[in-house]
Amino acid sequence: MQAIRATVVGAALLVSTAIGAQGSGGVTPKKHVNASRPATHAPKPATVAAAPAAPSSDVTVNEFMSYDAAAKTVKLKLNAAHGSNNGGMNFNGGFSGNATITVPVGWSVSWLFTNEDAIPHSAIVLPNKMPFPAQPQDPAIPRAYTADVGGGLSTGKTDATTFKASPAGDYVIACGVPGHAPSGMWIRFTVSADAKVPAYATK
Repeated sequence: MQAIRATVVGAALLVSTAIGAQGSGGVTPKKHVNASRPATHAPKPATVAAAPAAPSSDVTVNEFMSYDAAAKTVKLKLNAAHGSNNGGMNFNGGFSGNATITVPVGWSVSWLFTNEDAIPHSAIVLPNKMPFPAQPQDPAIPRAYTADVGGGLSTGKTDATTFKASPAGDYVIACGVPGHAPSGMWIRFTVSADAKVPAYATK
């Protein structure tokens, strides 16, 4: 009898242990964190303010000229046959010296030439002396000319050049295609020892 009773008690203990294990899923319960201990949080990353964009130092004179006084640079757009003035024989609409570009001596000049005409044109800086040469060969300022001065660039073609405005003096920007400058395709270009900033004047 004692043996039967011991067996029953043992079996009851086994069942109780099995039920307890099944209820917890066989997983050891997690230890509870002491509520009085402050929770630690990862510090928020510092917000870095974006640097403001540097303001442009370019000054726009008109649709054809802008400059940066600190860098002593001037940008020119030189459009051949810009409109119908003088039958298309013009630069930016100017012809026969009725427009004057002034640049302080020593500044760097970058121009972008575009031919808007149906016939070829070019550009070259020449001394302001009449009559113009029938077919100019050399610019009055080194590098101040477009490609193929005598033959010109065809419709829609562009060319860019950069040169130093020196020495001071009075010049012209003329088309180098034979007959075009004498027909009025020229504007004035002044390299000034007195000017502080570039200017673009039209009559």
